[in-house]
Amino acid sequence: MKKVLITGGSGLVGRFVAQDLAKKYDITVLDRVEPNYDVKYHSLDVLNTESFSAIGGQYDALLHLAGIPHPLNDPPERVFNVNTLGTFNVAEFAVKIGVKKVVLASSESTLGFAFARTDHIPLYFPIDEQHPLEPQDPYGLSKVCAEEILKCFSRGYRLQTVSLRFPWIWVPGDKERQFYRKLIAEYPSWSKNLWAWVNVHDAAQAFAKAIEFDGHGFNRFFITAAENWTGYPAMDLIDRFYKGVQIIHSMEGPKSLISSDLAHVVLHYTPKFSVADIFD
Repeated sequence: MKKVLITGGSGLVGRFVAQDLAKKYDITVLDRVEPNYDVKYHSLDVLNTESFSAIGGQYDALLHLAGIPHPLNDPPERVFNVNTLGTFNVAEFAVKIGVKKVVLASSESTLGFAFARTDHIPLYFPIDEQHPLEPQDPYGLSKVCAEEILKCFSRGYRLQTVSLRFPWIWVPGDKERQFYRKLIAEYPSWSKNLWAWVNVHDAAQAFAKAIEFDGHGFNRFFITAAENWTGYPAMDLIDRFYKGVQIIHSMEGPKSLISSDLAHVVLHYTPKFSVADIFD
């Protein structure tokens, strides 16, 4: 059984991921807060390098989920510092103890649309990994820099690194369901988000696929649900909110405007959950 470290395993997303992966892997959670479920645990502050010293043993992979998940509730310098320096410290630690693979919870915010301050539209649909990354906010910028950190460690130490670019990760909680219903009802207000999402269990699936991925160097993948969260056909959304943007592949039905086709081909990731599953 492979041994896997997960930073941020006590967070809203991290605890789902850790519990799903514990069915297949030997999981140890690293977090400032002790998990509220049964799992091996070490206290860790990713900004405090001394807190890494108590973690010993040999591990096959390190999944880095710890960080600030958006730029709305914290000062910009804190968002950038936690997400970039935290990633650097985690990569340094992985090299030090001989972990061969680091998997980053990155974001579609690297594209620069979700928190854009000035007009910014996609070059084409569906968006894929070839699309330029042009963030205008500290969160998106921090994730671009975190990916560059992984590239650096892959070059310098032959560390295998994988960046999973998630859109909004939805979880099946009562409080969250109420919010998601509100989102769907007010979908025109969320065009900058591109209505992209992924179920937290599919996010866990993507991490599992990344653990098993026999790749080299740095790799990056968008990880999304198959559908957008509005339920409307993708072309209807594009015609209303992004008219004139080039269409490079078929967009029939309520398809996601961000494609996870590369993850499907390379990682063998296939989303299993729909919006309806969140509300069941």
